[in-house]
Amino acid sequence: MRAPQASIDVGEAGRATWAPTGPLTLKTVADHWKTLQDLWTHAALRHMVVDVSGVEAVDSAGLVLLKSVRERCARASIAFELKGVPERLHAFFTFGGLDRGHAQKVSAPKPSPGLVTRLGEAALKTWQDLRNMVYFVGNVTVAFFPCCLQPKRFRIKEVLYYVQRSGSEAMPIVFLVSFLMGLIMAFQAAVQLRQFGANIFVADLVSLALTRELGPLMTAIILAGRSAAAFAAEIGTMKVNEEVDALTVMGFNVTEYLIMPKVNALAVSGPLLTVFANASGIFGGLVVGALGLDLTPASFLVEVGQILTLTDVLSGLAKSFVFAVLVALVGCLRGLQTEKSPDSVGRMTTSAVVTSIFMIILADAVFTVLYHEFDI
Repeated sequence: MRAPQASIDVGEAGRATWAPTGPLTLKTVADHWKTLQDLWTHAALRHMVVDVSGVEAVDSAGLVLLKSVRERCARASIAFELKGVPERLHAFFTFGGLDRGHAQKVSAPKPSPGLVTRLGEAALKTWQDLRNMVYFVGNVTVAFFPCCLQPKRFRIKEVLYYVQRSGSEAMPIVFLVSFLMGLIMAFQAAVQLRQFGANIFVADLVSLALTRELGPLMTAIILAGRSAAAFAAEIGTMKVNEEVDALTVMGFNVTEYLIMPKVNALAVSGPLLTVFANASGIFGGLVVGALGLDLTPASFLVEVGQILTLTDVLSGLAKSFVFAVLVALVGCLRGLQTEKSPDSVGRMTTSAVVTSIFMIILADAVFTVLYHEFDI
C-alpha cells in the first residue's frame, strides 16, 4: 500500500481540487488535515472538488475527515463536490452519507427568503393548523355522542382524576390570583370614587368585573398554564414512547380513551374554579372596603347582592365552560402533534400554552360582541 499523498490545485474562479492518494485511514487523516489547512486561507476559494479516485483504502476516520471538509465548506459558503469514488467503496461511502449517486454536490446556502415568502409560509402554516384543529374537534364531537348513549364509556374514574389535577390542585393559585386581582381593582377604584363619596360603588365595580369578565378570563389563563401544558406533555411523552401507536394497534379509540376524559374534566372544573375565583376576588375587594374605605363587610356584601344578577353570573360561567373546553382541546391536539423526539415535546408544550391563551382571548372577544348584540 502506498504512503499517503495528496495534490492540491487551485485554479481559476476559485475552484480547488484536492486529490488524496493511498490510504485514507486513521493513521493518515492527521497528515491530510495538515495539508488542507493552507487551503482554507485561500481568499479566492469558491468551489472545492475532492477527487478520491486514487484512494486505496478508507475507514471511518477517513469518512469523518471528508465530512469535516464538507461541513467546513458549507459554513464558508463554498460549493463542495465529491467525485471519483471507486466502485469497491461505493457501499461504504453511501453508508457513511457521503456518496449519493456516485457524486455529491453541496451548493452554497440559499439566501434567506424575503418578507413575502415568510408571510406566505406563515399563512400556509396557520391554515394547516386551523384545518387540523377543525378535524380534531370533529373527531372529539363524533366520539362524544356514543358516550352519551353509553355513560360507562365516559371513564368516570379517569375524569375524576383529571378533575382533581386540574381543579382542586389549582385552587390555591386561583385563590391567590383572584384575591389579589380583587384587591388591586378595589384600590384603583377607591382612588377615584373616594373623591365623590361613592365608596360603596367599589363593591359594584369589583363584583361585576369579576363575574362577567376577569374571573373566567384569569381562571382560563391559569388552566392554560397548568392543564394545557400538562396534557400536551403527557400525550407528547406517550407519542415519544410509542404508547399512542400501541393503543392504536390494540384497537383502542385514542380520542375516546385519551382525549375525552381530559376534555370532560376541564369542562367540569373550569366553571367550578370560576365560581371560586369570583368569590375570592370579591373577598379581596371586601378586605379593601373594610380596611381602607370605612365600609362594613355586611354593607359590602349587601351591595354585591343588589348589583349582581343571575344573568351576570351565568354569562361568566358560560365563558368559563367554553374557555376550559378550548384549553383541553388545544393541549391534547398539541400532544398528538408531537414528533418522536424530546425536543418536540418541549416545543409542543410551549405551543399549547401560547395557542390556548390566544384562543381564550379570541373566544372572549366573540362573547363580548354576542353579549353586546343580545344585550346580555
